[in-house]
Amino acid sequence: MTSLAIKLQNLELCLKSQHGQEVGYRQALRDAIIRKDLFMEIEVLKSLGDLHLQKAKLCKDSAEFDKAAARYGAALLHCTDPDMGQTLEHRIGYMERLATKLLHGYSPYLRWLSTNYYWGTVDSNALRVAEICDKLDRGVRKPWHSVEETYTETLVTAIASSDMFLELEILKSLGDLYLRKGKAIPDVSQFSKAAAMYSKALTRCEEPDTKLTLEHRIRYM
Repeated sequence: MTSLAIKLQNLELCLKSQHGQEVGYRQALRDAIIRKDLFMEIEVLKSLGDLHLQKAKLCKDSAEFDKAAARYGAALLHCTDPDMGQTLEHRIGYMERLATKLLHGYSPYLRWLSTNYYWGTVDSNALRVAEICDKLDRGVRKPWHSVEETYTETLVTAIASSDMFLELEILKSLGDLYLRKGKAIPDVSQFSKAAAMYSKALTRCEEPDTKLTLEHRIRYM
């Protein structure tokens, strides 16, 4: 319990040090992945859901309800803690009732419930993800932190939309970013960050050749 309290305090401190809550939560998610702290990953996704739910209540905006639903859903999908799972289920139920009340019957879109959602063929997804990443790379020819934040923002979007193809590629890209940074500075801590991102990507990877590539990068960086 003490350890959890410290983690939550650190999360609050992280948020206070940022220019905006959403940016702070994205940084906290990235840090949780680097530390391989699944509980905090779920906590951050839940907190992002809370943030969008608060916006939805204030603005009565269906898009914000959908964003809250996506983040709660992603958190629940990956949650392994029974108590947290129950909390998320209650939060989703409250969100649905609130949306129905404020928006006259509106029901937030829960893509994670659509187990048969079809993203397309492997080839079409490879092209789609490549185009997204190319657009990101062309838009962030700036310092390291700008690239890092842009990738992390896209990572949250991918997780929230259950887009495992994009999530995998962004995790790989973050790993590559830290690997290049570690070689350029040099800074050993960046190699640890790269390894953590590659390891997380492995948990999302189903393609044998990509798995071998990730394992090779972890082993020989």
